Amino acid sequence: MKTTYSYAELLKFDDPFEYEFGLPLKINDLPSSVMEEDIPDSKTKLLEKLAEGYSLIIQKPRIPNEKVFSAFQLLDENEFMKLYAVNETTFTEALWNLLYESEYNLHWSFFLLKEMKGVVFELPYTGGGTRSLTLSSLNANTLIHLRLEVDESVTCRWD
Repeated sequence: MKTTYSYAELLKFDDPFEYEFGLPLKINDLPSSVMEEDIPDSKTKLLEKLAEGYSLIIQKPRIPNEKVFSAFQLLDENEFMKLYAVNETTFTEALWNLLYESEYNLHWSFFLLKEMKGVVFELPYTGGGTRSLTLSSLNANTLIHLRLEVDESVTCRWD
């Protein structure tokens, strides 16, 4: 199955990211299009996108901080959460296993991002605000959320 939604169609939804697409984050900038699709294998798709230069962005609670995270770039942190970037060379099988186990943990969020330059990340609980990671300034970018267990992806594109 593959379904694509245009900008005009996205405008008709109350909250397309939370209710329609189930993304584990908030996006301040409505994308040009969103595509939902079944994929043959989530792990293969993840590895392909990392090889294409995408970064795997991971938000997780500060505690516990598994050893596997010591090799990753720390983008941001607050009292409750840490935000990491992982590239093709730092990705490990141990991380894959941890992501798969944590997919439905409400405090974890992970997705692929084509370009990190200029993107604004706001961690949950910053200033008492939102309980979700929030992204803005996603100009000319692509974000891919993988649903690991069911082999599905949601791709958001900004022109």
